[in-house]
Amino acid sequence: MEPQHVKTLPEVMSEYNLSGSDYEIISELKHDKVWLIKDKKYGRRLVVKRLEQSRTVFPILLHQKLYESGLLVPPVLLTKNGEAYVRKNDRYYYVNEFVQSLERITIERRIEALAAFHKTARFKELRGIDESLEGIKLEDFMKDYTLKIKDIIHWGDRVNDPALKAELVEMTRMGLKVFHHIQNIDVENYLQKMEGRHMICHADFNTNNAFLTRKGNVLVMDFDFAHFGPPIEDFRFLMMSFMRKENQNMEKLLASLFTIYFKFLEEDKPYMELYLLDSMFPHDFHKQLTSMLKNGDIGVLEKNKKSIIYWAGREKEKYRFLLKGVLK
Repeated sequence: MEPQHVKTLPEVMSEYNLSGSDYEIISELKHDKVWLIKDKKYGRRLVVKRLEQSRTVFPILLHQKLYESGLLVPPVLLTKNGEAYVRKNDRYYYVNEFVQSLERITIERRIEALAAFHKTARFKELRGIDESLEGIKLEDFMKDYTLKIKDIIHWGDRVNDPALKAELVEMTRMGLKVFHHIQNIDVENYLQKMEGRHMICHADFNTNNAFLTRKGNVLVMDFDFAHFGPPIEDFRFLMMSFMRKENQNMEKLLASLFTIYFKFLEEDKPYMELYLLDSMFPHDFHKQLTSMLKNGDIGVLEKNKKSIIYWAGREKEKYRFLLKGVLK
């Protein structure tokens, strides 16, 4: 069967005043979804992205708004009709300039980039594009903790190895203790405050979505999973990525995360206790075991006992360090 792009890309590129002889495909970065294009007409490289039929134009319009607001993102091209995207066969295509000579970003600059994104990504005008992207309610926010605790208790009940069972019991204890403290915080006020600002979460802020340019500026990209929601979700995502950095000082990483982030977003300092408590919760431990158990075989936990004990140890190390911040 002929690939989708073979017949569709020429139609899309014509909307940007580029005929078939004006460009060539250099490489397919993601199969039938993302292409690197050489624009021979204007002497530049472009990235063409196709969103799935089930997706909306939200990430495209967000990308455009961020570019217009001054956050450093790959420049979005407008069609000859002034649109940020092209719709063909119920799919959405959009084009941005390819930014060359990107370098891996340091941990400190990555934290700055997330704070800069949260400071900028507040767009009331993007409301209503897709109701499924309209944030999170208090009940769902709190339910996330209880479901994770329930999972860990269930796993602890089903394993037989004494050492493994002891670690799962300890993770349960820590999770319950943290959740008890979170219940005594006015989380609803925090969620309402973020909702009032029309805050947007990146939802995929990994090492491949923030880079340094040749001039040393931070570039943020890839907003396919973005949605309205509290920034603590991105903060948690970044914290969990630090959990997986072996052979690095986790205390230093966490200290940098809280110090740099709240230096850039001083307005959120009143909510720092919530961020500290959420970071103390064994989110990453739960995610690691959930991934391990995707086939439903509880026996896999016994087979990976060494790794699970290591992850539990990292969680306890993180917990003890952040506990100092909560008690200040």
